[in-house]
Formats: sequence, C-alpha cells, structure tokens
Amino acid sequence: MPTTAPEAAVYGDVNCDGKVDILDVIKLNKFLLGSATLDSTASRNADVDLNQNVDATDSLNILKFVVELITLPTA
Repeated sequence: MPTTAPEAAVYGDVNCDGKVDILDVIKLNKFLLGSATLDSTASRNADVDLNQNVDATDSLNILKFVVELITLPTA
C-alpha cells in the first residue's frame, strides 16, 4: 500500500492558510489559553523553535517574525 510523505512544515502558519501573519499568533494564543485546538499540521507549523513543545515562546517568535525581527524556524 503506497503512503505519502507528510507535508513539509510551513513554520509559523498556525491557521494553515499559506501565509504567516498576526492571525497565526492569535490562533496560537487561543490554543494556549484553551479556547482553540490545533490539528497535527497546525501543531507542527506552530513549533517554530523545534523543541517538540508548542508554547508561548513559539507565539512570541511568530510575532517577532511578523514584525520582521527574526526568521523562522528559530532553532
């Protein structure tokens, strides 16, 4: 049975709309507050410091990327 390779992560694109912007930060913050869920693709995209843990550091780093202070991933 053929299998397909998982999609490559689009680091920072938490809402999976093909771009990284403030809406991704908002979605991740909602997840961190418990009012939203992330599927496996969104979780992989959100882990921008590549530490296998989606947390507030990832949110801050995505925000820094949006305002052009850093590049992603940050590891």
